[in-house]
Amino acid sequence: MLHLALKDLRLFLHDRRTLLITFAIPLALITLFAMAYGGMAGGGSGEPYALPVSDLDTTELSGRFMAALDTLDALSVVPMGLEQAREGVRKGDRDCVLLIHPGFADSVRSGGALPVELQYDEAHAMEVAMLQQSLMPTLIAFPFSTGHARTAMGTRIDRIMDQGTGQDRRLARERFDSLYSTMERGSSGTSPVDIGMGAEVKMTSLVKPAQGNNVGLIQAVAGTAIMMLLFSMAGIGMGLLDEKQEGTLKRLLAAPVPPVHILLGKMLSANVVSIAQLVAMFAFASLAFGLQVRAHLTGLALVILATAYACSAFGVFLAAVAKSRQQVQGLSTLIILVMSGIGGSMIPLFFMPAFMQKIAVLSVNYWGIQGFFDVLWRELPLSDPAFLGRLAALVLIGTVLNAIAVAFFRKNLAKGT
Repeated sequence: MLHLALKDLRLFLHDRRTLLITFAIPLALITLFAMAYGGMAGGGSGEPYALPVSDLDTTELSGRFMAALDTLDALSVVPMGLEQAREGVRKGDRDCVLLIHPGFADSVRSGGALPVELQYDEAHAMEVAMLQQSLMPTLIAFPFSTGHARTAMGTRIDRIMDQGTGQDRRLARERFDSLYSTMERGSSGTSPVDIGMGAEVKMTSLVKPAQGNNVGLIQAVAGTAIMMLLFSMAGIGMGLLDEKQEGTLKRLLAAPVPPVHILLGKMLSANVVSIAQLVAMFAFASLAFGLQVRAHLTGLALVILATAYACSAFGVFLAAVAKSRQQVQGLSTLIILVMSGIGGSMIPLFFMPAFMQKIAVLSVNYWGIQGFFDVLWRELPLSDPAFLGRLAALVLIGTVLNAIAVAFFRKNLAKGT
């Protein structure tokens, strides 16, 4: 029994694919999810959130408010023109913009509600809601830090008690004096919110979904479709290696066709299957879950073609550089899961720390998902530079991978492998 066990262990240790699946892939996924969810929980040392702020008041007090926000560990204020910031939100480059409206300084002095507004993309509603909560303490405490708190609070109490009797006003004033004295002494038991300091942040959606669509459905369909397509294309790539091992490739090479045409034929078939798979997935989502695609067929077709091209190139690339089916199986699983993790197929990008959101651009998943959001959520015109840029990124990825695949295929043919 012991000898049998030792024999199995020796075989296990010499099987690189099994070792990869047993140790490398779980460790890679643990690292990925730990970094992503650690960033969401704020436990890491990620970069602060870059918050675009448009100061339309342009007063000393509005400047001091921006400086107060910039002192928060989780935020980094980015002064930005209003139209530039709004355009960034509409095109998906920014989640939101914080507006400081004219009259901000007057509201601080008079005790009125502070005219502050978050304009955002509904696709990032959860992230923006978390941001809103992080702004509240600064917004509440700001009048106190500027020395206008007593005037502001007194004005609010006067307004509230305008219809009351003299006795009511006297009691309110005594309550106000007591509260303000407590806050001046730094008591933690009372905060400006106890008597209402106008610390509301108005929320306005700049980007709303196309009729009938919602962000969760688009994310689920686009993210899953691209991830599963990558697995399918890896399988097609392994078919080329099967032909090599079975001797079919040698017979094809003896045929009166240029050798590279064999690989180009594999690329063409992979593209056809990719397109068919994506069309089937979006058709199913439309019929089963009501995803609205009819009004966006042209844009959707462009994204499907570009995504299919990039994903099919990935499968052919693996087949060209790998030496065996086992290598493709191990490498493809690891690469696809990592790309899907950082690219938004498995974890929505806003959960991730800033540095992971930056490296997301290295994955096919990121560009494909953003392209589908451009069409089905943001409804960008087909001529919009942001939309065309995402299509160009997918085509570039596919072209580079195909070029590398052709180079490796020729190199292997020259070696007779």
